Amino acid sequence: MKGNTEPVLLDTSVWIDALRGKTSKIVAKTRGLLNDDRVLTCGPVIFEIKRGIRPKERKKIMPLFDALIRLSVDEAVWDSAGGLDASLRKKGITIPPMDTIIAQVCRYHRVCLFTLDKHFSSVPGLKLFKP
Repeated sequence: MKGNTEPVLLDTSVWIDALRGKTSKIVAKTRGLLNDDRVLTCGPVIFEIKRGIRPKERKKIMPLFDALIRLSVDEAVWDSAGGLDASLRKKGITIPPMDTIIAQVCRYHRVCLFTLDKHFSSVPGLKLFKP
């Protein structure tokens, strides 16, 4: 990543794709971000990963998340995530609640989100990482 060292929060959709090796472009981009120490995580992403990970993969994969910087999800994030969700719903936009929190974590900490989920593009002020 010559010239760009901006940290990036990887959404669960990217982790799933990368860990399962589904898309070679996503695997390569994720590996590059990890090698450049640019990857961030947060509690909601770890929750989603732990929720869906197979028991035999847990011991191999979860230590990776322990090595990452975890962005806080404090009261200000929770409060503003509720407001974000309400404003989106007022416009007729509904995204999963956990994704609203992930989006607000990124907005609050002013970091980019790397995601494969298109609904994040409807979140105002959210910087999306474009591989």
